[in-house]
Amino acid sequence: MSTKHLPRWVPLGWAATLLLALLASAPPAAASHRHTVDQNGYILHLNEMHYASTGSDGAGGNDEQYCVQSHDTSVVSNSSAKAFVRETLAGLDFNKIWDGTGDWKIDLWPTINPCSSYSGTTRASIEIEYHYGHDWSHIPTCGPPYGKWNCTEFAQPTYNRDYGHWDYTKGKVYLVFSSGGRLDSVGRAFINHETGHVWGLKDPDYVGDCRWASIMHTDYVSYGCTNWPYWYPSQSDFASVKTVMAGG
Repeated sequence: MSTKHLPRWVPLGWAATLLLALLASAPPAAASHRHTVDQNGYILHLNEMHYASTGSDGAGGNDEQYCVQSHDTSVVSNSSAKAFVRETLAGLDFNKIWDGTGDWKIDLWPTINPCSSYSGTTRASIEIEYHYGHDWSHIPTCGPPYGKWNCTEFAQPTYNRDYGHWDYTKGKVYLVFSSGGRLDSVGRAFINHETGHVWGLKDPDYVGDCRWASIMHTDYVSYGCTNWPYWYPSQSDFASVKTVMAGG
């Protein structure tokens, strides 16, 4: 969650010399791994990312609300999980977070309570859910034999008339306590990786598919790549998400 809707380039702390240094050292902002369509012909990304809301005092109709739920509070409490997800997505350096991407088409707002506190139409209106647990074998995209993997699934398809395709109004992220559910840089990497799926980024096509520096194959989540050893999205990732926003 952020309180001011400013373009990503506005903060005055970005001195000209620093900007030049970043541009010189950053990989080209080429397209990273992007989803096309799933087995239903729907594009795997969140519908609301195409649009921005006005105002800054709360979640607007085109913003992305998210809830966080721990399924074993003896391992990670709901409050700790929520605070960690919130900091990872929106509370750190502006060039390392998803919040604010695309001139605030991505504008993330946490709910007050855990996901299970809501039901029916209220829960259906929450765009992203983050779940912490031991084993997600019962989730089709995680399970068997990948129950101990972190994963993302989509729900509630909708037709987007503005862009002429089907996408989804809800994404669900499942984090395993032993990796994505850790409250450290490993956990941050998996949160950002799985949230990348929510924005339409995909895993590499094969082990060693390292064409771009990307959170989608960061060292933390393997895939045999070493060109992005960080827990946060790369400039290529931000560029790819902006391409998805524009209908690409």
